[in-house]
Amino acid sequence: MPEPVDAADAVEMRAALAGLRRTSGLPVVFGGLLADARHARIGELNGAQTSALRGLVISAGSGLGGKAIALARPCAVTDYPVSRHISHEYDTAVAAEGLRSVVAVPVVVRRSVRGVLYGALRTPVTLGDRTFDAAVAAARDVEQALVVRDEVRELLALTRDQVAAPGPGAAPG
Repeated sequence: MPEPVDAADAVEMRAALAGLRRTSGLPVVFGGLLADARHARIGELNGAQTSALRGLVISAGSGLGGKAIALARPCAVTDYPVSRHISHEYDTAVAAEGLRSVVAVPVVVRRSVRGVLYGALRTPVTLGDRTFDAAVAAARDVEQALVVRDEVRELLALTRDQVAAPGPGAAPG
């Protein structure tokens, strides 16, 4: 099971999802970050009518988002409930929300999948290039923000290590 994700990282996902909903016109967007290499927990929802998706743990390879995580590339289905291209472990939650056309895009940072975001319609129609591109752009926004946060964390850790290290000429402890 995944552990809680960093709250600051979750803010980036929330902002990207709000932007995706605004720019794409998708009525439902949601996503989550990975806390281990194989599991993401849906922690952010925008436009959902139920709480069925909140807290759902997505395993790599399972469902549409799990497929996107496993392949590290965007995936989409025109009619989720009847798609033969995905497994159906999450059908109950998806049906409760009434989702049909869904796109899932992995968030990839330094060649590692760190999250997945989704956009969905409640009608079974093919998602167009504009919608698909908007979802990919939203994932890229999260990726860039996470890269910056990672670099800041690394620099802070390095600075702490240097401050804690004894200086030249210091007497051994």
